[in-house]
Amino acid sequence: MAALSERQGRVADAVAIYRHLVSAAEAAPTGASDDAARVARWKARIADLDCGTIATVVVALPPPAAPPREAVAPERSEVAQAHAAALDVPRAALVIREPVRSGQVIYAEGRDLIVVASVHSGAQLLADGNIHVYGVLKGRAVAGAHGARDMQVFCLALEAELVGVDTGYLTSDDIPPTLWGGPVRVSLTAEGTCSVVALSAGKRTRGLTGA
Repeated sequence: MAALSERQGRVADAVAIYRHLVSAAEAAPTGASDDAARVARWKARIADLDCGTIATVVVALPPPAAPPREAVAPERSEVAQAHAAALDVPRAALVIREPVRSGQVIYAEGRDLIVVASVHSGAQLLADGNIHVYGVLKGRAVAGAHGARDMQVFCLALEAELVGVDTGYLTSDDIPPTLWGGPVRVSLTAEGTCSVVALSAGKRTRGLTGA
């Protein structure tokens, strides 16, 4: 959600979300190195956004004289190749087995997010990959948060305040009444708008419709 706010020019919203992520992570430390690195990246992003004006001035200054291209090109090439290789390594999905309460923000960086419980109003789900909610989705959920337009959101009962993929989203008022509260799949169309379609429930469809 913070990255989405940045791309839309809402810097204040992005800073607020990053601060919330840092507070939530520090309130319940796990001691994992991945979590510590993630918090450090969030803090650095907050500093970058808070000092946006200073950063612009520094960038505008003439750069120092660069060493001969031949001397640095091989090193840069190796770093770029290593970075690309790291991005290609698939990561296991982040699985949340407890209900996501109001005020909580769950972010699956570089992977899918699976919630095997309900998501309460006021909670936020963010994932660079797909989002799966095996329960009622009442809060906010955005898949493909870093520009992956082919990601999707799946849930067993859609009652979301906001649901989206990349920069496209729908609010609760945009969700068709016939799909409200049912199992759905949310994806992004070629035009950049969100599409919501019902998921087939097999033999249970008739019973759910009549309930």
